[in-house]
Amino acid sequence: MQVTGSGIVQTVPDIAVLDIYLRGEGPAPDDATTMIAAKQKAVTDGLRGFLGSDSELTASNVVIIEARASSCADARGYGSQPRLSTGDCAVSGFIATMQLRVRTRAVGKSATAAGLASRLGASDARVQGFALSDPEAAQARANAAAIAVAGRRAAALASGAGLRLGSIVTVRDQAGYDGTALTASLAREYVVAPPMVRSPMVIALKPTPIETRAQVLVTYAIAP
Repeated sequence: MQVTGSGIVQTVPDIAVLDIYLRGEGPAPDDATTMIAAKQKAVTDGLRGFLGSDSELTASNVVIIEARASSCADARGYGSQPRLSTGDCAVSGFIATMQLRVRTRAVGKSATAAGLASRLGASDARVQGFALSDPEAAQARANAAAIAVAGRRAAALASGAGLRLGSIVTVRDQAGYDGTALTASLAREYVVAPPMVRSPMVIALKPTPIETRAQVLVTYAIAP
């Protein structure tokens, strides 16, 4: 006898992931990069001090571009077309942007940390999502729940057919997934943050539990 069973378990996330964007600008490239480097240090030092030294930060997607006046545009509206750096299209400055990613176990502090990052110089700070530090444990619970459902279905079918259900012969995983897709490549160097002048504004946060699902196909023997 073959039956399918599906299981869903919910687990409160214990990892929060934040994406933080920094911006620096100035008349020369060094002005833009100096500004963004100062913001990077202020934000990373402040967040490590607030979230704890076990929080992990990475920096990526650094972009430095020329800036031109808004009047530098194609008459047909194609502002992205190449332009000579003369007249209205002369380079007036430079803009540097950088993305930081924070992965922390201080889930309850993550929204407050986004506000703190903005105070310290971030142009955009957001709680991007949540994850589980041990998704395999959640998957094992979902698998067990799916097999239990399959067992109940098989028992009901056997009883209805006047048969005695035997032991499990095979179990096959049909579909398994969880809600922990967020990952990050994480740096391991930390610095001690200086004391903050005033405490950050607290934002209460209670994330939705992550659902982990499993579906199995179970084959049972029929007892004589």
